[in-house]
Amino acid sequence: MNTDLIPYTENLPDESLAAFFQKLTEQLAKDLYPVKWGDLSKALTPREIILNLEESVRILIEDQSSSLGAVLYRIDIPEGKIRALMANTPASERVKVLSAQILEREAKKVWMRLHYSSQKGEDDK
Repeated sequence: MNTDLIPYTENLPDESLAAFFQKLTEQLAKDLYPVKWGDLSKALTPREIILNLEESVRILIEDQSSSLGAVLYRIDIPEGKIRALMANTPASERVKVLSAQILEREAKKVWMRLHYSSQKGEDDK
């Protein structure tokens, strides 16, 4: 499985990857609302996660632009950063650039939760 498509996976043990990808999928589905993510019970590969994310971002940009600001706020990506990126990115690349920013932030959230919850469990031993 090619995990280098998704940030924060390089230091995860193999037995944690499936849980990481599932939690990442759930986090993306929650934060990208009102765009429907799809079946959350199906385990997605890193490539499928990225393709779903890019399609969701495309929908947000093209069809639900009034929701885009709220989604980015919920994900916690600074508006100024997005404006600067979009101003310096050709229209044809904006979906990929914005998707990469969202993926970076959401993967970090999931990694931190997994990392610190496992450390807490070890500290309790």
